[in-house]
Amino acid sequence: MNVFNFETFANNIDGIWKGKGIGIFPTIESFEFIELLEFKKDEERAIIHYEQRTWLKTNTLEKGRNSHWESGFISFENNEQPFMNNVHENGRMEFMDLNDIKRLGKNSFHFLFASRLIFNDERMQASKRKLNFDDGKLNYEMYMRTKKVRKQQLHLKACLVKVV
Repeated sequence: MNVFNFETFANNIDGIWKGKGIGIFPTIESFEFIELLEFKKDEERAIIHYEQRTWLKTNTLEKGRNSHWESGFISFENNEQPFMNNVHENGRMEFMDLNDIKRLGKNSFHFLFASRLIFNDERMQASKRKLNFDDGKLNYEMYMRTKKVRKQQLHLKACLVKVV
């Protein structure tokens, strides 16, 4: 296993990613979505900004119906506790600690972020995100626990490819 290097990682993910995913959870009807995700690295600091947009797939619209929009940062500024934070268009804010990181190959990285704090959404109790970058492909899973569903369960799963 190789040692993690922020610059190598940031240079690999910087750009635009597109793909498809599914949403599932015990309290909702399953759905499919299209996603656009952009990562931009800060040129001076160990920080990456990201913006994620999703559209629900429909039978009548090529792109789909607007569904979700969030923006946030992945920060390695504090080597002792890297983190991810984000704000959703509905006002929810999440602060997640990086709990696991692995460099599996030259351009292959695995991250596990778990929520520390969630604001402005009393339904959501906890979340975690697994991100697997592998040479121009990103597979991710998002898990959550809510007041109604007490055991953390898979909510989103997607596969994206780097296009720019």
